Amino acid sequence: MAPYLTEFDRYADEVSVVTCDQAHDASLVTFALLWYPEDDFFDRYPNVRVVASIAAGVDSILACPSIRDDVIVCRNRDAEQASIMSTFAIWNVINHQRCFAQYRQQQEEQVWQRLPMRAPSEVNVGVLGLGFMGEKMVNDLYTLGFDVAGWRKSDKRLDNSEITVFSGDAQLASFLQRTEVLICVLPLTPQTQGILSAELFAQLKPNAYLIQLGRGGHLITDDLLRALDDGSLTGASLDVFDEEPLPSNSPFWQHPRILVTPHDASDVRPQAAVENLVEEVRRFSMGEMPNNKVEPARGY
Repeated sequence: MAPYLTEFDRYADEVSVVTCDQAHDASLVTFALLWYPEDDFFDRYPNVRVVASIAAGVDSILACPSIRDDVIVCRNRDAEQASIMSTFAIWNVINHQRCFAQYRQQQEEQVWQRLPMRAPSEVNVGVLGLGFMGEKMVNDLYTLGFDVAGWRKSDKRLDNSEITVFSGDAQLASFLQRTEVLICVLPLTPQTQGILSAELFAQLKPNAYLIQLGRGGHLITDDLLRALDDGSLTGASLDVFDEEPLPSNSPFWQHPRILVTPHDASDVRPQAAVENLVEEVRRFSMGEMPNNKVEPARGY
């Protein structure tokens, strides 16, 4: 909490800040910076009108049982966070492309053997979800020469017309069928819950690899394990999970073809989170709609 309070000091002439563990009058609080609010948060703060997430996702806020219809929820958009997540995804793509996991195994076994080498243009990468993070990824992967495409729910194009965009349920199968490395950066909604399933894995190209950076609820664990066992997938990099920290009895820990990272693909800087909320406060106070307002019905 301290880094956020330090950042708020720069706006002391615009906002008065309290933390939940300080003595304060809850009725005076009209804006909030949140991540996982307690179930009764909005009952305890009846006059909160605008909340901003300290992360890119807002599903934990929208799922709060006490949230009211009149509360405006804002996502966080941090260009540096998007860059950090994009490079994380790219490392995983290259790890698959250049067979680095196999080389690591060969090192342990003292085996000197070159593996097949492929150029980026020979690797079909698909980014599932073209929000703020996904757009950064497809652009960066395109710059590096990968054969990249993206899928999004809406029929919205990218500024770079050279990158193929698939949209809607009708084009999802076509997107999957051309994809070898699948990067999931979808928001978690009722429609995307469990989307990383046996049905989806079976539609990917041979030698497929999964990079899961979305939310734990996207992935059906048993389907992933079966796909790895039957060869539908050659491997997976998992950064998000249904239960975090990942329990010690999870089969992911010891699986030879799964890379586990502790929800560390990227993080929002306190400076960016505070700047985002203060800007939304300014706009709301002037009678304008916040820039990064989410649509609760869509979940993003």
